[in-house]
Amino acid sequence: MQKLTTNSKEYASRPCYPELIAVILAGLLHVLLETLVSESTAIYFNGIVSIAFIAYLVWRGMRSKGVLRAWGMRRDNFWPALRAHLPFVIVSVIVVIGFGVANNSLNLPRSFWFTIALYPIWGIAQQFALQNLIGRNLTALSSKPLVIAVVASLMFGVAHLPRLDLVALTLVAGIFLTLVYRRNPNLWAVGIVHGILGSMAFYIILKEDPGGVILRFLFGG
Repeated sequence: MQKLTTNSKEYASRPCYPELIAVILAGLLHVLLETLVSESTAIYFNGIVSIAFIAYLVWRGMRSKGVLRAWGMRRDNFWPALRAHLPFVIVSVIVVIGFGVANNSLNLPRSFWFTIALYPIWGIAQQFALQNLIGRNLTALSSKPLVIAVVASLMFGVAHLPRLDLVALTLVAGIFLTLVYRRNPNLWAVGIVHGILGSMAFYIILKEDPGGVILRFLFGG
């Protein structure tokens, strides 16, 4: 393998097929474990996979500073990137609130604010997988942003099976967020947007309380 250096920006931005294969296999195994074994087994599997990917990403980051910028881990374009996401965010918030009014699901528990404060961290991690491990590594297969956005979001959405509602939400949001990200590659901005919209979707559309589950796990009750 070609050795990475701190000036290897072009090398850092090349598609890396082992990454793509690894994330596809991880997603398929997650679906199989959750479907055929149990949800708790899939959660433990996700934890192990997350640790392995973090170790790999740290290794790659240490080998080449250029790869961090290629991955969108940068500050210089944060505000332009965040502004670029605003039209989709505004439309999404209006749609979600409208759904909440129609379905009487706007009475949010206090754990919602705990979730919306922490979810962007998970949003950054998920967007890293979508935009870099999947999307960036599909660029050699197509030069069309819409094709990459649809294929990457569909592949990422399948990992949420057997929850078809999550697959649908992930697909729609993933396409729009990927299109904006490809023009404004900032991982922090797209991760924050993912976290905010994801929190609203869980509480208002899916009527689930992930923050409450975490708080009860941590403090009992």
